[in-house]
Amino acid sequence: MTENEKILKEVNEILAQVSNVLEVERSTFFLYNEENKTLESVVAQGIENLIISVPLGTGIVGHVFETQQPLVVNDVYANPLFASSFDNQLNFKTKSILCVPIFNEDKDIIGALQCLNKQNDSFSNNDIKVLNSFATAISLIIKNSKLYYTSEHLKNNFSKLLEVFKAVSSELNLNKLIQLIMNKAAEITNSDRSSLFLVDEITGELWTVFAKGLNNTIVRTKKGIVAKVAKTKTPLIVNDPYNHPDFNPAVDLKTKYKTKSILSVPVFNSEKEVLGVVQVINKNDGEFHLDDLNILTGFASQIKIAIENAKLFDQIEGMKNYLNILVQNLDNGIVTIDSNRKIKTINSRFFSMFNVDNSLNLEEKHIEDVNETLQSLFSYAEETIKSGEKTYFDDIEIQIESQKFITVNISALPMENAKGENIGVIMVFNDISKEKRIQSNLSRYIPQHLVKEVMNKDNLSLLKGNYSKCSILFSDIRNFTTLTEEFGAMEIVKLLNNYFEAMITSVYKFDGILDKFIGDAIMTVFGVPYANISDSKNAVRCALDMFEKLKELNKNQDRTTPKVNIGIGISTGNVVSGNIGSEKRFEYTVIGDSVNIAARLESATKVYNVDLLICEQTYQEIKDEFYCREIDTLLVKGKNIPVKIYTVLKSKKELLSNEEQNFLECFSEGLSNYKIANYQEAKVSFQKAKEIKLDDGPTKTFLERCEHQLLEVSNL
Repeated sequence: MTENEKILKEVNEILAQVSNVLEVERSTFFLYNEENKTLESVVAQGIENLIISVPLGTGIVGHVFETQQPLVVNDVYANPLFASSFDNQLNFKTKSILCVPIFNEDKDIIGALQCLNKQNDSFSNNDIKVLNSFATAISLIIKNSKLYYTSEHLKNNFSKLLEVFKAVSSELNLNKLIQLIMNKAAEITNSDRSSLFLVDEITGELWTVFAKGLNNTIVRTKKGIVAKVAKTKTPLIVNDPYNHPDFNPAVDLKTKYKTKSILSVPVFNSEKEVLGVVQVINKNDGEFHLDDLNILTGFASQIKIAIENAKLFDQIEGMKNYLNILVQNLDNGIVTIDSNRKIKTINSRFFSMFNVDNSLNLEEKHIEDVNETLQSLFSYAEETIKSGEKTYFDDIEIQIESQKFITVNISALPMENAKGENIGVIMVFNDISKEKRIQSNLSRYIPQHLVKEVMNKDNLSLLKGNYSKCSILFSDIRNFTTLTEEFGAMEIVKLLNNYFEAMITSVYKFDGILDKFIGDAIMTVFGVPYANISDSKNAVRCALDMFEKLKELNKNQDRTTPKVNIGIGISTGNVVSGNIGSEKRFEYTVIGDSVNIAARLESATKVYNVDLLICEQTYQEIKDEFYCREIDTLLVKGKNIPVKIYTVLKSKKELLSNEEQNFLECFSEGLSNYKIANYQEAKVSFQKAKEIKLDDGPTKTFLERCEHQLLEVSNL
């Protein structure tokens, strides 16, 4: 265990003591993130895999950090400092809070320690003294405010190395394993490309087994930085390669690629001899540093283990595999071919799989003497016959009749004699046509994340419902009935296909789940089955992206195809999700008030002539990222309390113009006066808003309402 891991463990143990001594439900340690000006929950009881980020000055903890004074709040909802949005995000009910600041040894504030919900009493001044002592203990442990970044970096690197270790322990296909490791090497070092150069023992050249970004192009060299690393057995960081004497630009010229930075690490075998060099190229966010070198060295050691394990596996299995695979894979097509390219054995499953007449005597035939279909199949053995290494090919489509195709996975495994000499290859053909067809068909009708469950469970009624929070998006084409009457069936079908394709692209882009098509309407869910703190924001981002996609679609439509306008409603809240229906027919969906509200909001877009409406809970969760505008208060069917509705203007990454600000102020003044029945002043404000934005739908609606109300008053 590293020092940083020990620190995290010690802080967590202190929090457990805090909760036990003070008899509280939860304790949380917040550390100041100077770069983002936020307080981050480094260690938080009751919350897994989630970091709470609190802006300075927000909530009790933000106030304590700014004032540097402890604070007791025994009735949080009566305190204006309390931020209830965090309870909503975490599905937790806060009743009372005790929070104290944490200082480092230089008396600079570095964070805060917070306890929630005293169990049998109210927090007292004595509790403050106790918590301050724990805060001092934490300060002594962490020493400085870099713990957050260090611990996050540690956890990320550790998880990547753990993933590689799992792959090494479970995968003996060397080519696939190296490809996996190289992808992770580029990912963990945040590099654009990665490659593995192995030493050719005959020529002394270094050549790539796999190069990320090079489409498996084979590059051979005796020059350059990679050759120097292999020769000196020393890793090398080069952040200005074109000014380095050992850099060879020939590869860049060949691949049309510009190398800006290089990190190379030697790979050793158990005898400390160089097997090759692992190399990452072009750090995405700047230059390579010592941290990158350390993690890549860890990867190099895993690659060494992979290569040695694969070679050991081949040596041990050898001829044993020749017999065992025939027994263990009787459901697969099995063919053995010797080093002279002659077929030695072939099982009956192979004949039936590829619709080959089993009366044909294929044994002892050279693979060039069989028909073209079989020749194409046996060609996958060539690489293994030449190299003696296992090869694996996924999703190979083979035509066995004029209108019939099958999809197979092909494994080519080397055959060795007792001396370890390569004597041929064992080919294993696994027919996955049915599985691929079922998965493809199911994915057209049910959400993709349920396909595996549907295929693997005998009794789908066992998929129980869940009560959870999510965001629901309803979109609908405006005046679709009119369009169907004006245009022919062919135009409408073409229109819908293009429209749905564009809209679903946006849904998947922002991690949404397509629940269903309802005629020309689309129902999408964000947060089911796996909730995310950004579900409501993703729903809004998706809606805005759908509008952009629709603009492009309308722009590119030919003259005979009608233009499309849509309205979108978004609601956030608790729903029941699961399989709903009968034993004979299920539908995985969500039900609840939030679903009904989303549909109601979509319908209301037509009333107010706006593209998008969201509920109040959605607004509360997105208002820090988007400019929003309150539109009205609606009484939704089935609800006794009216709900506020809003529309979304744009991201806060953009600034509002003076005209937009003036318009929003006028409309807001009008809405405020309208709510208190001050219709004359409301009318004046709405008139000002209309002068700024003539075609605004809600403004027109409220002007009409004001006229109607004033007329009724005058008739009294």
